[in-house]
Amino acid sequence: MNFNTLKKVFLSASHTEIRLTLYSRESIMKPDTLQSYGSTTRFLHWTMAACYLFMFATVIAWNIDENLKFLINPHKAVGILLLILSVWRVGWGIRQRKNRPANAAVTKLGHWAMYALMLAVPAAGIARQIGNGGEIHGTLAFSLLFLSLGHIGMVAYHYIKGESVLPRMLGKS
Repeated sequence: MNFNTLKKVFLSASHTEIRLTLYSRESIMKPDTLQSYGSTTRFLHWTMAACYLFMFATVIAWNIDENLKFLINPHKAVGILLLILSVWRVGWGIRQRKNRPANAAVTKLGHWAMYALMLAVPAAGIARQIGNGGEIHGTLAFSLLFLSLGHIGMVAYHYIKGESVLPRMLGKS
């Protein structure tokens, strides 16, 4: 048995025989290719998208209804998770930068601006909690929101132009 193989073992039944299949790290953490994003990039992208959706929903909720201020603790917990995921995502992005699907320079600039904000927003949130963040956390967060909406808008724009880029992030290209 190869020691680089993950310890996860999956059994699959085929008629009357049971086959033992071992999955290597490489088969689970597929790297990006020039045609599509790999499993790690997709996992980080969609997990972080769900987390940011939660983050913005909680802020909107407690600003509409003061009784929902209790959402601040889950908001902070998810913020710390996002900081960890952001560090991983930036490191992974640097490692995969030559394997990624081709994008225009402005697209790459937009992605790196989002990465920078993904690091800055939770860092400013932590600074705010220790008394040094002021209003910068909210300003950076809404900057990230608007950049994210632009990101989604560009996916729709490319779809309308007949250049669907979404399958690359869905693992279907």
